[in-house]
Amino acid sequence: MVSEAGEKKEPVEQPTSSSRWKIQLGVLCGMLLLALVGMGLSQASENGVWEYWLFVIVVYAALGLWRSTRKAKEAGKPIKKLIGRELAHWAMLLVFIGVLVLLERREIIDRETASNISLLLLAFSCCLAGVHFDWLLMIVGVVLTVMLVAMTTLERYSIVLWMIMITVAIAAAAFFYFKSKSGGSVFE
Repeated sequence: MVSEAGEKKEPVEQPTSSSRWKIQLGVLCGMLLLALVGMGLSQASENGVWEYWLFVIVVYAALGLWRSTRKAKEAGKPIKKLIGRELAHWAMLLVFIGVLVLLERREIIDRETASNISLLLLAFSCCLAGVHFDWLLMIVGVVLTVMLVAMTTLERYSIVLWMIMITVAIAAAAFFYFKSKSGGSVFE
């Protein structure tokens, strides 16, 4: 290949199917690990861990934006509107989390309730981002929802809770792996 300036350019090497699913699995596991750590910190802290959840939202937004823009570029689609829509999506989540912080600080709702609602909002936002931008986020959202339900309903049975969360994470990873092996995606 030759650039406009007449310089030789090496063709960009596309990742193989095997390396692509490993990257996607790594992203999925990393996002779920961040959520698990946040759930643990939320349960252990008396003051809440809002700063950590804000960090998680920024990381989720960055990973989602990276994946969706990369996918759009590979498909030759414009990315300017995509970036604006996705940034607006995650910014709205930050606004709603801000309202939760306000409600908790004014003692309208307690810390545990605010923490659970914030995790539910994060799960919901991930599911919507999965529908509109990148299906991997839908898996993250579903797993977060299952983890929240397990955590809130099975508090007395912590070993069962962890077994359920691990099972759901493995099932999500297996679904993801087999879907990527078939060369398809959930919404395309």
